[in-house]
Amino acid sequence: MTKNLLNQPLFRIAVPPLYGFMMYFLILLLNNSLGMIANTVLTQELFICIILAFLISEPVRLVIVLFEMTLGNELRRSKNLILLFVAVFIASAGITFGAIYFYFKEVENYEFLASFQPQLEKLVMIYSISGLLYTLFYLSIYFLSVKNETELKKEDLKRQNLEHQLEIFNNEINPDLLFQSLETLISLVHHNVDAAEDFVDRLSLVYRYILDNRKKELVPVQDELVATKNLFLLFKEKFGEQISFQIDEKRLKKEKLLVPNALPMLLDCIINSSIISKYQALNVRISFDEDDYLVIQYRENDKLSLDRLIKKRQSKLHEAFAYFSDRPVIQIKAYGDAFVKLPLLQLNE
Repeated sequence: MTKNLLNQPLFRIAVPPLYGFMMYFLILLLNNSLGMIANTVLTQELFICIILAFLISEPVRLVIVLFEMTLGNELRRSKNLILLFVAVFIASAGITFGAIYFYFKEVENYEFLASFQPQLEKLVMIYSISGLLYTLFYLSIYFLSVKNETELKKEDLKRQNLEHQLEIFNNEINPDLLFQSLETLISLVHHNVDAAEDFVDRLSLVYRYILDNRKKELVPVQDELVATKNLFLLFKEKFGEQISFQIDEKRLKKEKLLVPNALPMLLDCIINSSIISKYQALNVRISFDEDDYLVIQYRENDKLSLDRLIKKRQSKLHEAFAYFSDRPVIQIKAYGDAFVKLPLLQLNE
């Protein structure tokens, strides 16, 4: 309730005078005395209507506040709403009756109730109904705020879930890559010690990049390209001339950003999901298009069944970029080639 418009000091001060004038206008209309509207400025009747508006608005507001404090979310039930309307009607009618009765008795010096009963009944009815309208206005704001808070909570939970998924994505280390690298390293140790040392250095660079950037949300595209080159060299020791890797940096914008480990992870998925042999070499080409996309192109030669881990990592790739941009990750297959397009990001997106 503290954020509700009805509780704002400016609203509580500024609205009753306008509300009182509207009630006075309504009374003139009911009495068929609309011609008197030209003489309403600073008249006693107008002041009475404005004072009544102040007298009604605050108690009605307090009744609503008490109901909300007492019932909380239960206020939305039909039974409680009916009780609220009844309480507001009784409070509005009681206050109006007391104020008007006091005015006619003490100010106008009327001795008998019958002499001002028609005016009393009319004012009690008008201001009681106006109290109900005031309550309806409050409920419209209340239910709207409840709906907005619910939507905000949903969006916050969605954001937290995406952040969690993004953290998992950034921290993910492919165990298969480690095992494959260790197998390659064992082979190199027996045949070429110098190459084995270079391989260890390259392997450490790959995993150091993953660990160094696990807390970052975005990294420069140039860092991703360097990390991808290092990862490719690890696979190069295993597949030799059966794989190749090219980068066309003509349209590269160094200020652009990517999700950490997105490009190395994508290269890992491509190599592990493709059939590679001396008869069917894999050539991966990276370029940049005019729409600020990084494009990975390779000859489609997928294995019959994709590993479940690869599918899961590809799905996380889409979720990671969706957290930062409305532009999606695009995957296309055409004329035997496969294309994966990653949107290049910037901090003001």
